[in-house]
Amino acid sequence: MHFRKKIIVVGILQYSKCCAIGNRRQRLRYLGVELALGALLPLAFWRLGVDDFPAAVPFIMLLSIIFLTDLDAFIIPDRTSLGGTGLGLVFAALETPGLPDLQKALLGGIGGFALIYSIRALYRLWRRRDGMGFGDVKLMAMLGVWLGPFSLLPILFAASMAGAVFGIVMILQAQNRQTSEPAQLPFGCFLVPAALGWLLFVPHALAA
Repeated sequence: MHFRKKIIVVGILQYSKCCAIGNRRQRLRYLGVELALGALLPLAFWRLGVDDFPAAVPFIMLLSIIFLTDLDAFIIPDRTSLGGTGLGLVFAALETPGLPDLQKALLGGIGGFALIYSIRALYRLWRRRDGMGFGDVKLMAMLGVWLGPFSLLPILFAASMAGAVFGIVMILQAQNRQTSEPAQLPFGCFLVPAALGWLLFVPHALAA
């Protein structure tokens, strides 16, 4: 099979929304993923520059995997969150351009873990049930390692505001449609865009 037929964009265009791999029908979302990454990586190169861009590539790819997995299965695999945390610490120890130094990376990781863990524990004491999964705790630790401790509160605030707006819209739609349960979206799907926004649009974000 020619390599280009394995590309979902080509499969959808050439086979009427069917991918050439196994002749299975692919959802248009996968086309959106390829197009989004195709736009995100050049944008990152433009915003971060030649020196900082290489370190951002694995971070962006990990966040993309986390977003899609959490969206599909409401789970964040440890191999991405914990693996990404370990990789970020290695890069920080090697003084890779674009990342915090090792001290700030460790502080960011510990701070990110403690921040979400505390919120999760307090919510559980208040409501007697979990408000977010433990995967979000490990994801926030990963973000703290890669982006530094000063990124944590802005990312959490942006994700919380976006989640609140989404929740209100879904509740209103459920009431209009007279359905019992509004649509849900895991919190990791708000943390990821907030982290990407910090990375790409906050000056010197990786060095924070």
